[in-house]
Amino acid sequence: MDKEGIADNYFNCDDRERTAFELGIKLGSLFHQFIGAPVTEDNAKILSRAMEETTERQAYVKSAKINIDLGRGKRDGKEGVFEYNTLTEDMIEAEITVEYKGIEAVGILKYIKELNYPLMYIDKLE
Repeated sequence: MDKEGIADNYFNCDDRERTAFELGIKLGSLFHQFIGAPVTEDNAKILSRAMEETTERQAYVKSAKINIDLGRGKRDGKEGVFEYNTLTEDMIEAEITVEYKGIEAVGILKYIKELNYPLMYIDKLE
């Protein structure tokens, strides 16, 4: 049996539920791995690309699109006394696509102002 088959034995769910699970893991990992990273206008694009690259290396990920908007940050784009900001939950917008056994899921990480919360949700599951 291959590695994927061995791993499948540990999941008590169908393929659609497993796809949703894999998507949730990727969104949570992205969020918690990078919050607090030093960010400036000069490195925001580099950091967002690094976030995409590391996410795309994970199992079942087809694509990751990350946007960092410093203007949405808690400091409204103003750098701190040491001339950088730290990445906060309100700066990130992400879209991750995973595919597991032919089932595709698209997840979004987006700060929702009305909730005052970085919501992670399934946009599509087919």
